[in-house]
Amino acid sequence: MKPAELMEEARRKRSLLCVGLDPSEEALPPAVWQGGLPTIEAYLRQVIEATQPWALAYKFNVAFYERWGAAGWEVLSRLRAFLPASVLAIADAKRGDIAYTSRAYAEAFFERMGFEAVTVHPYLGWEALKPFWDWPDKWVFVLVRTTEAPPWQGQVWQEIILSRPAASAQIGWVWGAFYGAELKALRQLDPASWLLVPGLGAQGGQLPAGAPLFPALVVVGRSLLKAPHTASDWAAQTASFLP
Repeated sequence: MKPAELMEEARRKRSLLCVGLDPSEEALPPAVWQGGLPTIEAYLRQVIEATQPWALAYKFNVAFYERWGAAGWEVLSRLRAFLPASVLAIADAKRGDIAYTSRAYAEAFFERMGFEAVTVHPYLGWEALKPFWDWPDKWVFVLVRTTEAPPWQGQVWQEIILSRPAASAQIGWVWGAFYGAELKALRQLDPASWLLVPGLGAQGGQLPAGAPLFPALVVVGRSLLKAPHTASDWAAQTASFLP
């Protein structure tokens, strides 16, 4: 999916909603969790169907599937295939290693599993991430300000953004909702790149009214997994940041 297509979907749906599909005991209704992996998969399919009218993207934190081993990877693959073609499929993998290893990660998520986007960390340098950002028509969301981050992260994010290379993939930024008050500083450096903004809902992050958020995907996870019928309400909140 190209940025112009994502922007068109945002305006059509009047939403910036990204649904976080991260199954955990805390996030799911008790009966679903206790039913085991088949019940969890079936429930997540229902969440996708219920939220589809308002969702621009779906984000899978792969850790919540990896813990089930091979069975979890199979569920992740099937759920990714279940997504409609009109949304952005994001593997929230937070990968980052030397380029030799990153090449294998990129092939796994982009080629084998068919994800359109992946999250990465930049702390081994941009050259280490080259196997990700060399993929045309893919998206790479780079962690710059994250929830529960150490204080030093606030001292390096500007350098990460300013040193961004020319890339074949679309490069965007992971920017936690806890730092909503600093969005103006971010947009002064980069007014146009897409953001992936976690932290609303159960995590308690806030986005100030009128903040220069757009273009962005606003992630809501646990709150929607417990109550998928509230997707329209969350979409309406995010729509206030549309131009």
